[in-house]
Amino acid sequence: MIATLAPAIVGTPRAIPIGMQPLALAPEQVALVEETATSTSPTVVDDDTLMSMPIYEAKRLVAVEFERRYLIRVMDRAAGSVSEGARLAGLDRTNFRRLLQRHGLH
Repeated sequence: MIATLAPAIVGTPRAIPIGMQPLALAPEQVALVEETATSTSPTVVDDDTLMSMPIYEAKRLVAVEFERRYLIRVMDRAAGSVSEGARLAGLDRTNFRRLLQRHGLH
């Protein structure tokens, strides 16, 4: 069982590296992440393709796909408002707009 093999993290939150600390998400952000992660929408990359590449490349492709689906859902929930979308995503407008542009979402 994988869970029993994972080392336990002991100590205060300050002892955990910043990139590994849990994020403090608002309830609507948690719901949005869960909804996006469990989406049954078709994937861009199929399992056979993912299994034929190194893990770091497969992980990057899956992360990009997740990010795009997340942004689409955020903008849908925000009724197209970049300001509201940025607020829901917990980003400033400039960085949120850059993410939209990177994924071809205008």
